[in-house]
Amino acid sequence: MILAVAQALVLVAGSVILLRLQRGQDRTLAVTFLLFAATVVTNVDPLYRWLDPLLGGQNVVTVLSDCLMVAGTSTLLWGVAKAVGAARPWLRTTIVIACVVVVVVVVGAFVALDRPATTTTFMLVAGDQPAAAVYSIAQTAYLGTALAATAVICVLHLREARTAADRLGLWFIVLGGVLGVVRMVVVVVMDLAHVAGRLDVTHALSLPYDVTTPGAVLCTASGMLLLVIGHQVARRRTSRRLDAALAALEPLHERIGTDNAYPESTDAATRVSRLIVEINDGARRARRPLDPDDRAVLAAAESALDDAAGTA
Repeated sequence: MILAVAQALVLVAGSVILLRLQRGQDRTLAVTFLLFAATVVTNVDPLYRWLDPLLGGQNVVTVLSDCLMVAGTSTLLWGVAKAVGAARPWLRTTIVIACVVVVVVVVGAFVALDRPATTTTFMLVAGDQPAAAVYSIAQTAYLGTALAATAVICVLHLREARTAADRLGLWFIVLGGVLGVVRMVVVVVMDLAHVAGRLDVTHALSLPYDVTTPGAVLCTASGMLLLVIGHQVARRRTSRRLDAALAALEPLHERIGTDNAYPESTDAATRVSRLIVEINDGARRARRPLDPDDRAVLAAAESALDDAAGTA
């Protein structure tokens, strides 16, 4: 229970941090953190024993928390894909369809079970039923597959990481994906062994399960948090470069720039882009080339714009 409480605290704290860091931005990863946190919090033993009887005392909280984990893993895959620029419409459609199918299978298998009274060891108590194996394997296979796909996406985009936090975050998610795949294999074997009456096998695999389950969650959660932090670091660095570019361009613009009567803008990237255009227009009208120092200022400003486009 101590480990479950520790996971819950980490995930709740991470949810608060992400919601603050991602204000005004896409919050898919923050939603993922919230779903993971809800899953872990509701499985803390004292809370579970209090909450489940309120819902009928047949372990309904178990199926609710497992469905939240399925949803959280789905948003994780989509959120990471968006964070690294790999989001595609077909991927989103695939994730939504797969998530819905798995939830339907999980809920259907749960309904078909001969459900025990409230227990914090649901699969140990009900795992000898074939429907319980279907219930567990369906969600476990999806979680493992989704984490593996997330890890592959991260590996393919490692070279595009802009900060050390980005790179570390991607590697943490890759490690979480590896642990998720190992957990998937372990759980499937345990479920099948339980139905077959081979409790010796389930007992032998309890340690790998106890290690890979929190390991996959914590590594993946840490990776998400680091990705968001890395993005914030990159945005601040880009903002500083744009401010420096504006400070360097304004004296040059006063000397040779034109006034194209652009509307006012508070966006630094827009202002840098307009100053570059007006400086180039002024140089063409004056029919004289820019000196090396002026060209260096323009090149630095254009580089800052490219950086801003990459972190948008």
